Amino acid sequence: MYRVEEDNARPRLLNLLIIVTLITIVVSLYYLIDYYLVRDGSNGKVTWFAPNQSCELNHAPCTAELGRFGRITLALEGDISPLTPLGIRVMTEGVSPEGVEVDFIGRHMDMGVKRSVLNTTDAQSLERQHWQGEGQLGFCSSATMAWRAQVIVTTERGRLGSWFDFDSHPQATTAEQLESSVDQLFRSDIRPTHQGS
Repeated sequence: MYRVEEDNARPRLLNLLIIVTLITIVVSLYYLIDYYLVRDGSNGKVTWFAPNQSCELNHAPCTAELGRFGRITLALEGDISPLTPLGIRVMTEGVSPEGVEVDFIGRHMDMGVKRSVLNTTDAQSLERQHWQGEGQLGFCSSATMAWRAQVIVTTERGRLGSWFDFDSHPQATTAEQLESSVDQLFRSDIRPTHQGS
């Protein structure tokens, strides 16, 4: 009798394991299909791809692979310092973007989002396109500010993106102006007190 109960318990446990395994496979397939078809672009989400971390955007253009969808290269032109016009160039390869934008955000300090929408004169069907625009970094009183440039490419398959980290250093004149403004502010707050006789 004990043997019969043991035989009946085994198939129920086996059936439960089979059901759990099938559910796991279905969920995994859903996420794989979602990843490879990039279906989340329709609701505004961005599929992010990690960049090559060895690149220094301050000194040279940086490139990132967008998975199997192509690649992007970002170059900043001009003085990388706060409140200074900054030329932005993005080259896309292997992907035909409908639009390209670059967001500048502070890595360690909330500076808001400085968004630049880029334009192209290349035909939409080209495998390699050049996009350009102009942006500006926000002002920070610290000597060095850590920034992240997020490049977002809008395609018919969704929004794809990568990011590049860099540091900005304020120009001497900007730093001196800030120091002078702070000094004047403190001097106006310090008023001599007169004691009555």
